[in-house]
Amino acid sequence: MNDWRSCDNCGRICGLKYDPDILCCFDWKKLPCQRCGGALSEIREHNGKKYRHCYACHSEFFEEE
Repeated sequence: MNDWRSCDNCGRICGLKYDPDILCCFDWKKLPCQRCGGALSEIREHNGKKYRHCYACHSEFFEEE
């Protein structure tokens, strides 16, 4: 199951919304991790800081404000 995929962590800009039940977006492309090349998460927030998490190596990358 690919429930971690969303438009918020897709490297393409297409305007379609990903639906895991009907797979309306077949062209989902991962945002690559700067360290290992794995897929990054959607933007998350903790203690007021925004970041992306790598699902492969578990590194965290803070977003520029």
